[in-house]
Amino acid sequence: MAYQALYRKWRPMVFEDVIGQSHITETLGNEIISKKIAHAFLFCGTRGTGKTTAAKILSRAVNCISPKLGGNPCNECSSCRGIIKGTIMDVIEIDAASNNGVDDIRKLRDEVIYTPATTKYKVYIIDEVHMLSMGAFNALLKTLEEPPPHAIFILATTEPHKIPATIQSRCQRFDFRRISNHHIAGRIGEIAKKEGIEMSSDAIRLVASIGDGSMRDALSVLDLFIGKPGEITKSDVENLTGMAGNEIIFKIAGSLIDKDISSVILFTDEAIKAGRDITYFAEELLNFFRELLICKVSLASADILDKSDEELALLKSLSEKTTTEMLVHSIKVFSDAIYMCKWASNPKVILETSMIKICSPQLDTTSEAFAARLEKLESALMLGKGLKADTKNVVLQKQTESAAEQKEEPQKEQEMPDEWSQIINAVKKQDEAAAALLCNTECKIDDNAFYIIFKSAAIRDIASKDENIKNILSKKTQNRILRFVEQNELQGVENKSADKQPDPIDELLQKKNELGDQMTIF
Repeated sequence: MAYQALYRKWRPMVFEDVIGQSHITETLGNEIISKKIAHAFLFCGTRGTGKTTAAKILSRAVNCISPKLGGNPCNECSSCRGIIKGTIMDVIEIDAASNNGVDDIRKLRDEVIYTPATTKYKVYIIDEVHMLSMGAFNALLKTLEEPPPHAIFILATTEPHKIPATIQSRCQRFDFRRISNHHIAGRIGEIAKKEGIEMSSDAIRLVASIGDGSMRDALSVLDLFIGKPGEITKSDVENLTGMAGNEIIFKIAGSLIDKDISSVILFTDEAIKAGRDITYFAEELLNFFRELLICKVSLASADILDKSDEELALLKSLSEKTTTEMLVHSIKVFSDAIYMCKWASNPKVILETSMIKICSPQLDTTSEAFAARLEKLESALMLGKGLKADTKNVVLQKQTESAAEQKEEPQKEQEMPDEWSQIINAVKKQDEAAAALLCNTECKIDDNAFYIIFKSAAIRDIASKDENIKNILSKKTQNRILRFVEQNELQGVENKSADKQPDPIDELLQKKNELGDQMTIF
């Protein structure tokens, strides 16, 4: 006999064996026991969650001559054995992906009126029903609403949103959940033991994780180790499936967080040379940063991630070294890279460029990159990292042109503001974040304007948009006009004024005013 894949060999035969879908199997069992069976069912869910398996069990259960406890089929009577072997023609499986036309459904509609040959119910299992055309759905609608009493329809789909509401409203809908890694690991361990495959607990958990909620995918991975001698380890699974492995992923993630571009490129090159698929490798990094983000923002990360205590501790320690903004930015960059890698002629360049963007967010123009840069700037300001507060009063008075002119035309004495350090302290009492923006600044009075001089244009722009700073400074500087300037900008204006040569016409006009009629300008 030809070899049979594990997911077919170990397909559940009763409702209790359908892992992780007890909310559905219990309801179906109760309908069988009470003999109040609906005429149409809609099974929805992602791949490998048990939709087709549950449909096959239900088709046997409704036709079983001696059902067992819980509404399960006995799998021993003539009806059950015939349905399992495929010799009974009253259970019809239709692949809607290849039979999606109006004519296919019209044929079904013409045949459904005939009573079953050997069983109580004629059961139609339509897989991937969302692939039917709109005309086919319309042809099925009336039959689905009022089928013959001997007909039961079971529709299965991975994309329920593509099914018309008129069809859905005529069915009992059941949503199959993604199977947890814990349940998949338990089933994998059980099957591996019965198949004589020795596997370490870490390898079993990794296989379950690769399944990503699908029991069929996990069993397909387990199929790769049939006949392999010795114990299957975690590294064996990583090598055979092309995974990068936790060690290299941790190294790359740590280097990205530390902004160590050289190490990031080196580790990435090592992983790719070892034969890792670039797109799959990017997906692993994306998933890892998603786990870091969950550890960063959620108190229930242990329940969400389904990791061992050791792995969870490593994730939490790494997440504490970074910020939420950096993680969000990294996830966005990796998501874009995965999409681009699928169509790029050289996906390695795309992946390396994306990692450089994560290490240098100033190279990225997206909103996530800007948020990461802004968070870094705010942290530096709040913690005083690299910025020393200069609280000296650098108030510069306007110099008089000459002592003689002061005597002839005395200038109105300007009222000096409080000490600049006192002004900063006053701002700090009301808003510490605003006061942090004024660190390492100077002030200057010119005419009726009060200049706040910043060494960084970026910090100047943030402070100039802070209404709280403006209100406090306006009160403390006696309602002078506030000017937020960058140091180089102010120096350029002063140099330009100093270098400006007097206009000869202005000199002549001034002389004419002094001499009156004694001077005539032609």
